[in-house]
This record gives sequence, C-alpha cells and structure tokens, in this order.
Amino acid sequence: MSTKQSNWQNIQLYVWLSGGLLCFVVALIFWAVTDTKDLVSETKKIEETQSMIQPEKVAATTNLGGLTDEVRPLQLTTRVVAVGHHLSEFRGTKYLQENQKKWIVELFRARSEDVVKSYLLKQTSRKGLIYFRLSGEDQVEQYVLAYGPVDSEGDAKQALNQLPYNLPASVKPKIQKIDQFVPLVNDLGSDELIGNNKMYAVNLKSAPLPIIDETIIAQQKALLALNNQIKTTTRTTVTRKDAQGNVIDVQRSQSTNELPKSNRSVDNQITDPFN
Repeated sequence: MSTKQSNWQNIQLYVWLSGGLLCFVVALIFWAVTDTKDLVSETKKIEETQSMIQPEKVAATTNLGGLTDEVRPLQLTTRVVAVGHHLSEFRGTKYLQENQKKWIVELFRARSEDVVKSYLLKQTSRKGLIYFRLSGEDQVEQYVLAYGPVDSEGDAKQALNQLPYNLPASVKPKIQKIDQFVPLVNDLGSDELIGNNKMYAVNLKSAPLPIIDETIIAQQKALLALNNQIKTTTRTTVTRKDAQGNVIDVQRSQSTNELPKSNRSVDNQITDPFN
C-alpha cells in the first residue's frame, strides 16, 4: 500500500516538472516570435567645449623684487670680520693683494692667535711687524707673523740678516713672497677697519678782541649817577571841617626828600646760612 502511494507521488512530481518545462518552452517561443524589433542604441554626442583663453596683462607692482632686498643672496666673496679681536698689526685680503709682488720675512707660524698677540705685546717696538690668518679647505688654520714688506728678494735677505727681534733657537725665519698667501687669506684687516672711521680735524683760528667804546661807558656812568640823584616828592593836603561837616580850610604842602643811600657793602661771596 505504501509503495503505491510513493509511486503516485513520483508520478505527480514528474507531471509538474514536465508541465513547468513545457510552460517555459512556450514562453520562450512566444517571446522570440513577438520580439522582432532591432535593438536601438542611443548615443549622446559629447560636445567638446573649448575654453576661450584670453591674454591678461600683468599689472605692474611696486613690490616686485622686494624679497631680494629683504633676503639678499649669498655672496661667496664675503670676508670675515672680527671687530675688537685682532691687534692693529693684523692684515687682510686687501693688503696682501696690494703688496702681492713684494717680499716678507716670515718669523714663525702658530695655530693660536694668542701666541702671536702675546709675542707682539712683549715687543717695545712693533714697527714693520704684521700678521695674517691662513685658512681654506686644504689649509690648517694658522697665523703667520712676518716682517716687511720689502720690494725685492735681496732686500728681504738683508732684512733677514738684520732682524732686531730675539727669537728662540728652534724658530728659523725665512723669506717668502706675498703672492703665495693671497688665495689663503679671506679676512678684513685692522687697517681697513681703521680706514673706514674718518678722522676730522678742527682748525682753530684766533678771534679778534672786542673793541671797548669808552663813550658808551661814560654814558652809562652818567646815567647811573643821575638815577642816584633822583628825589622823591611828597604832597600833603589837610582839610578842616566844622561840626556840621562843612569845609572850613584847606592846606596843601609839598616836600622833597632824597633817596636814602645804602651804606651796606655788596658782598658777592656765597656764605653757608647753616654755619
């Protein structure tokens, strides 16, 4: 009995499946027959819009180039300046360039400027002594103390033999031409700093003495004497009245008195009132 029911259910399932497939095929055939129109593809043309670029005049500005005034470009030729650090014998680039054809007697070199300054301060006479600083990429910083300059090599040898300075036995002075030091010096010398401060001279001239006019003095003395002789005049009026207030008599009088002369001497000395 159960096997018959299962067979019947299977038959129903197959019927429904067959019916569904048949409906799908019919619908597919109907759609293929009725849909005969071609597919129309609609395309919209994209209009190319070109922006019209119009030339514009650049307005002139007064601040053009103002940045270069505030932030100046680097100058590779700038020289080092140390104000108040070097002695007056310190020389820089300008001095060596002006005397590059001359000769000097190199006394010694030192890595510290204090050594050179100490030696110079101990000398009673520093005439003819100069020193400068050597620096560069391949050059160790050194300070060269020298005597000169002189015009020729012969003069430099003669100055070497006649040096008036007492040097240690380990120090051997030698003659050098200045042009070999020019590329190694990049400083501002003390002579240039002193030259920038202009000295002004004041020329004093004798002024003529004032001419005293004695007539003016005589007039002043006469005027002073006249003022001392001025007299004061006093006018007095006496009016007499009766009991009723009527004026009975009027008496007027006039007197002249000289001004009292002060006998007190004028003391021009300033005294302390608290003593």
